Amino acid sequence: MTLEDIYFIASIVAAFSVVISLIFVGLQVRQSTIATRASAAQAVHSNFAAWYTSVQNQPDVLAISIKGFREYQRLTEIEKAQFITVFMSFSLYHQDAYLKWKDGSLSPDLWRGWESVSMNLFTNNGGKEFWAERGYMFSQSFQDYIDTDLMKREVHPNSKPFGASRKPDAESENHDA
Repeated sequence: MTLEDIYFIASIVAAFSVVISLIFVGLQVRQSTIATRASAAQAVHSNFAAWYTSVQNQPDVLAISIKGFREYQRLTEIEKAQFITVFMSFSLYHQDAYLKWKDGSLSPDLWRGWESVSMNLFTNNGGKEFWAERGYMFSQSFQDYIDTDLMKREVHPNSKPFGASRKPDAESENHDA
């Protein structure tokens, strides 16, 4: 075997090693993407679950939230502050989910579920009034999404935030939960 033969064999082995390394890197990137998406989904679900748990564990806060969605203008100063605090938390979680969905780290299927929940709250009378007062505090892209997309959609006929408030056009007709 000549030195030239050894050189060619070494070149072939090196080229083969590069191809294997690229395949390995591609698999690692794919695994990292899957892990990132799973982590994003878990974070979004954990945030929303913690929010719901917190609200339902405090009957007074839950009652104020339901009242706020139904009759925002009738909230006392203290009730309004509590409603804003509760709904601000939800809205920040929704913005986080929106940004994760936009950057591709939250799957469209998972996003659609949380988007439906959010639509139930934002398109309700109290949600609209909250957004009119506080929407400026969010990222411009999220504001645009809420204003030009979410708020313009047809509300599902069964929409009842917390299972208690009726859709906005029926609220004035029936205040029973």
